[in-house]
Amino acid sequence: MDRNSAATMEEIGDLTRELERLKNDLRQIRGDVTTLGGDAMRTARASLSEVTKTTANKAKAVADAAEDQIAAHPFIAIGTALALGLLLGARLARKE
Repeated sequence: MDRNSAATMEEIGDLTRELERLKNDLRQIRGDVTTLGGDAMRTARASLSEVTKTTANKAKAVADAAEDQIAAHPFIAIGTALALGLLLGARLARKE
C-alpha cells in the first residue's frame, strides 16, 4: 500500500468511529427526551387532576348555596324563574 491508501484507510477508520459515537449519542438523546416527555406528561396529568378536583368542589359549593337560597326563599325563586323564562321566551320568539 502506498501512503495515500494508508491515509485514506485511516481516515475511513476515524469516520467509522465518529459515526459510532454519533449513533450512541443519538440513542442517549432519544432516551433523555423520552424520559423528559414522560415526566412532563405526569406533571400535566397531576395539574389537570388538581384543577378538576378544585373546580368540582367549587361547583358543588355554588350548587349547595343556590339550593339553600331556594329553600330559604321559595317564592322569590319561583318568581325569578318565571321572569327569566318569560324574557327568554320573548327573546326567542322575536328571532323566529
